[in-house]
Amino acid sequence: MLEPVVVGALLLLGAWVALDGTSFAQVMVSRPLVSGTLAGWILGDAGLGLLVGGLLEAAHLGAVPAGGARIAEPGPAAIPAVVAAISLGGAVGVAAGVAQGALWSVLGGASMVWQRRLNGVVLGPLEELGGSERSLSRRHLACVALDALRGTLLVATGIVVAVMLPASLEQSWGFDGRSTPGILALPGAFAGGALLRRWSTVFRGTRRGAALFAGGLFAGWLLTSAMG
Repeated sequence: MLEPVVVGALLLLGAWVALDGTSFAQVMVSRPLVSGTLAGWILGDAGLGLLVGGLLEAAHLGAVPAGGARIAEPGPAAIPAVVAAISLGGAVGVAAGVAQGALWSVLGGASMVWQRRLNGVVLGPLEELGGSERSLSRRHLACVALDALRGTLLVATGIVVAVMLPASLEQSWGFDGRSTPGILALPGAFAGGALLRRWSTVFRGTRRGAALFAGGLFAGWLLTSAMG
């Protein structure tokens, strides 16, 4: 059973992750690798959070919320996914967590479309603003608040489902803890292959780009080690 303070922290994290996607900051907290690790840290198992978040990250490497793109949203989804993984434990926990994370990613993407439409209603026609900067700012902040609320609701409903997953699921998953991550990483291999194919385009074939990439991986490893 999750403590209220832990649930509150996870809900706040969900709001932050949703905002980070497009509304505010964009410091990559919205990536499932980061949000999953943070959720695991809050729950006392940053390593498992890193594993679940990493598997979701691999499957959504090309998911960039740019412009009006309609994509899945794995960032908030990684939070209840980690809750499911820790609640069930073992290989079945990882499998169930990733499965729920994939489903909640789709729901999150759909909720972004609904929210964008609602944003248009909140902002209204430009004529109604009457050139008032204050009125525009209020409506803009209202849209930002809606994004935070959306992330909170996504995580809240996901946590409810995660803690209700039956322990009997263990009998339906026939793979052990060693093979489970590899099996679940297969979908991400396709996205990873596409990214590696464009390696020269992403880094422009320079040593500097490769060094920055390696440095980012090393910094992430250091941060994860410190949190663990």
